[in-house]
Amino acid sequence: MKFKKEKELQLDILIRKEDHTNADKEFHITASTVLNLAKQATEIIKSSESEEKRQFMSYLLQNCLLNGRNLDFTLRNPFNLIAKYSSYPTLQPYGESNSDSKLEKFVS
Repeated sequence: MKFKKEKELQLDILIRKEDHTNADKEFHITASTVLNLAKQATEIIKSSESEEKRQFMSYLLQNCLLNGRNLDFTLRNPFNLIAKYSSYPTLQPYGESNSDSKLEKFVS
């Protein structure tokens, strides 16, 4: 009886471990995709047709309002976090300074 319970517990642990491993892989793929997309945003916009630009911008931005000649917007999650932490020196490649955001330059 004790042996059977231990085997069931072992099986349960193995299943949970596999679930966590799969979740880690999915997170890594998603994080990598988001970071690559953020890094290439300017190039994507410059090389896209109008409809593709609109779709891409709606993926990145929310609450867009035209305020005179200025576009007011909020970045969608997780792009808002990337922009927020992009100025942290510990998160930048060695020797790179990011005092001006590429997105800010593009939108201005």
